Amino acid sequence: MAALDSVIAMNTEDFFRYVKSIRYGYQDRSGRLHFIEDEDFAVQDYSFSSPEEIVNNNCGWCWDLAELIRLYCTVHNIPHRSYFMEYRSDELHQTHTQVFLCDQGKWSAAPDNCLGLEFGTPAFDDAEACAAWFVSLFTDHLESVLKERYDAASLFVREYSRTFAPGISDDEYLLQIRG
Repeated sequence: MAALDSVIAMNTEDFFRYVKSIRYGYQDRSGRLHFIEDEDFAVQDYSFSSPEEIVNNNCGWCWDLAELIRLYCTVHNIPHRSYFMEYRSDELHQTHTQVFLCDQGKWSAAPDNCLGLEFGTPAFDDAEACAAWFVSLFTDHLESVLKERYDAASLFVREYSRTFAPGISDDEYLLQIRG
């Protein structure tokens, strides 16, 4: 817990610099770590990581990492909102969880360990505009991959505020987040 306490005590810029340094991957139910850069990377036996596990393992998936960012925002009284995005078709299943936060009156997407975003850039006057901008990035990516096969009806976007128990599987997470 001491390592997590130290991370949570960081100032905002240092915290997001730290978040960006976390290796992108996940912990399985046996406690083994899997990183996206691994040659044999596959998602099997995923186990939702707590903020403590993320810090101790220096490893997190966007689903897990959102909980660490939300904890930081809550402790520091930073207004924030969380969104889950999912595209599900026979051809492609892709998800992303994103936290948006308000700093100095402007909303921006919280930097994470997979998208290369910078803290506070771009900034929006309201959370809805910020979320809409980010969802358009997600759909632009999907359209570039799927081309004319992209179907907007296969896109699911939901704001959420619930927390998730450490150790749940990917199927349990998806069932809960879809609500």
